Amino acid sequence: MDNNDSGVLQFKKSEGVQTSPATTSYMDMIANAVSSGASIEALERLMNMKREYDREEAQKAFTAALAKFQEECPEIRKMKSVDFNGKHAYDYAPLPDIERMIKHLMVKHGFTKTWKNSYPGNGKTRVTCVLTHIGGHSTETDMDVDPDKSGGKSAIQADGSSITFARRYTLTGALGISTADQDIDGRMPEMDVDKLHIQYMELYNKIVEKDPDFYTKGDPDNWSIRTAKVYVAAIGKAREILTKLTK
Repeated sequence: MDNNDSGVLQFKKSEGVQTSPATTSYMDMIANAVSSGASIEALERLMNMKREYDREEAQKAFTAALAKFQEECPEIRKMKSVDFNGKHAYDYAPLPDIERMIKHLMVKHGFTKTWKNSYPGNGKTRVTCVLTHIGGHSTETDMDVDPDKSGGKSAIQADGSSITFARRYTLTGALGISTADQDIDGRMPEMDVDKLHIQYMELYNKIVEKDPDFYTKGDPDNWSIRTAKVYVAAIGKAREILTKLTK
């Protein structure tokens, strides 16, 4: 094996090593490099190439699986009602109902989800939904919430209620499916639009590389409004487009 000044690994034909990932795996390449007496620097570059390749493949698998999940996901039914002052106010889908409706599809398409809580200050709780695919790629969706002090709740109950609320929204946001419960003016906290924008732009830039026409069609500057819901819907659509372009 030879090293040139450009830092690209080159193998002599006499070494019997194929450099194309289509014909031999990176592990085979590494094993052949080791048996050929490659330098530590060359092996490190080869390992970095493998890690980058694995990362890109995991992202592709995540995007493809999420697109299939969204295609098969049923409508989230709002089975619970809430009354204010004796009058019907809104309907929503409790978190256990949402999980029950999507559990089999998450398993089918290789997804797991977890939540973690942190405390950014000002009395708020940050709830993060971590969506992980069996291929290794994961995404995080955050929401900051205040304690829900309605109905004379204790401090612990107020925190628990707001955390459950945020878990519903971060889960549906991470999966790119319709928000399960109806909005309540002045009560519903929004997911971090800036983080959703970053998440969308990562997909947007990848699509533009393959479809230059999307540069204008998908540009957020051309949207009439930019809310968390708009971004969640746009992220789901962008993943579908990217999956079709990478097939």
